[in-house]
This record gives sequence, structure tokens and C-alpha cells, in this order.
Amino acid sequence: MSKVSNRLAFSDHICDIIRRELISGKFAHDEPIREQKLATRFGTSRGPVRDALLRLTQEGVLAYETNKGVRVNSPLSEEERDVVVGMRLQLEKFCMRKFIPVVTSSDLDQISILLERLSSACKRASLPEVAESDLALHRYWVAQASPHLESTWLGLSVRMIMKYTRLSRYEEIEKEHANIVSAILEKDLEKTLICLEANII
Repeated sequence: MSKVSNRLAFSDHICDIIRRELISGKFAHDEPIREQKLATRFGTSRGPVRDALLRLTQEGVLAYETNKGVRVNSPLSEEERDVVVGMRLQLEKFCMRKFIPVVTSSDLDQISILLERLSSACKRASLPEVAESDLALHRYWVAQASPHLESTWLGLSVRMIMKYTRLSRYEEIEKEHANIVSAILEKDLEKTLICLEANII
């Protein structure tokens, strides 16, 4: 693997970890994010960290201001969150309509594995793992249906989850996702869309 590929892979790794921490509430809104501190933490130069922070800024979870650097984005207002929820739901419904007609046995196996991880996290009442597993499950069918829309969906979803108090309702979350996956396994599009709408609120 080339140096460029190594840097990109490590940047992806850093990005995933920081995103996970953001959606689980480890960082406060408007908290400064220091490149050098993260570089020291991950044992790397500032380059891969800068790449990761740039991507998270593009997703909308971080914000950059001239002479102030990078900080965690301010919370969405209720009105803004309603708009984000609507956009995410429409995008995800679009992807589901593309995904179900071409779903493979491998896809069904992977979805079942991701659901089991989410269920396990819910049973342990682990908020960071629930947030991460919730995101991973939805991201799977979005990415399979439309890689071009994945980054747009990710930005909407992470911003939504950062102010998502329902994430602590573990039994409810587990049941809602089990319903979605069950409908996908049956390849029942209309039922899947109904279950999806019940979950994304």
C-alpha cells in the first residue's frame, strides 16, 4: 500500500472514531477540536487528523471559523431538526426503493449481523455502541443503494443523532430496527417503508 493510501486509510479510521464520539456525546456543542491534541492521541502527524476533521466539517458535524479553528457544530433548533429528519427520511426511502429489488443473500446476512450488534448494544445499555450500531445499520443499505448519496445521508444522520434523546430508549430502538430488518428479509417494500418512517422521527 502506498503512503497516500496509508494516510487515507488512517484518516478514515480517525474520522470514524471522532464521529462515533461526537454522536455519543463525548464532545460538547461548540467545543474546540485541537489538531495537535488529536495527532498526539493517535500517534500520527497532523496530516491525517486534518483530513479527518475536513471530512467531518463537510458532513456538518464540525464547523471551521477563520482564526478560531475547528469546533463542534452548534445544536440544531427544533425547526432545523424537523427539516433534517424529513430530508433524511426521503433520502433513505429513495435508497430503500433501490435496495430491496436487488438485495442479495449476502446483503441479508450482513444486515442480520448489524442488527445483532445493535441488539447486543441495546441489551448492554451502551449509548455509544447503540448510536454507532444504529448508524451502521442504516448506512449499509444507503451505501449499497447509492454510494453517491452516502456522504449526504451521513451528514444528515450524524447531525440528527447528535440531538437524539430517543437513543436511550433501548427496547424501543431494538424493536423498531428488528421490524425494519424483518420487512427487508421478506422483501416487502411497502412494509419496510412504513417501519422506516416509524423509526426515523
